[in-house]
Amino acid sequence: MASGESNTQQTQQKQDRALGTTTLPIARVKRVIKEDKEVSLINAEATFCVAYATELFMEYLVKEGFTRARKEKRKTVYYKDLASAVSEVEQFEFLEDVIPHTMTLKAALERRKDTLDEGESGEPARKKSKVDRDSKMATDSNGAQDEDEDDDDDDGDDEDEQTSDQDPQSST
Repeated sequence: MASGESNTQQTQQKQDRALGTTTLPIARVKRVIKEDKEVSLINAEATFCVAYATELFMEYLVKEGFTRARKEKRKTVYYKDLASAVSEVEQFEFLEDVIPHTMTLKAALERRKDTLDEGESGEPARKKSKVDRDSKMATDSNGAQDEDEDDDDDDGDDEDEQTSDQDPQSST
């Protein structure tokens, strides 16, 4: 019955909001849009559409994160839930660099060292596809390896892979 009550509350909240308004401040959304050098003018209706679409997108991302938190019997959504949603839901694939899985500092430094070594040798760094990254070993927040995913590694490549190309020093 609790889910029925929450659906009623959500419907009530949507009805309480006046038509043509968003929870995001329109002026700030317009300022963010104008940061794009290619956009010189944007009308009010387009700004509203972008703001509303952003709200819907954020709601979808948080719901996916909350689903993962509930699987672990939690009510609090953590970063790892959002990172898991980004890596598992195809629509969020473009966010993999923005919301990567966490990794230990040691693994991040090794990854950075490997990347720098490849750059000096003239060998281009091989970008892994989503399937390759998913089959690589995963590390949890304690740095422990997930044994099940390590067995799926068929290419014989034993080097540690990071699930994002983000600079490890910038995420300290």
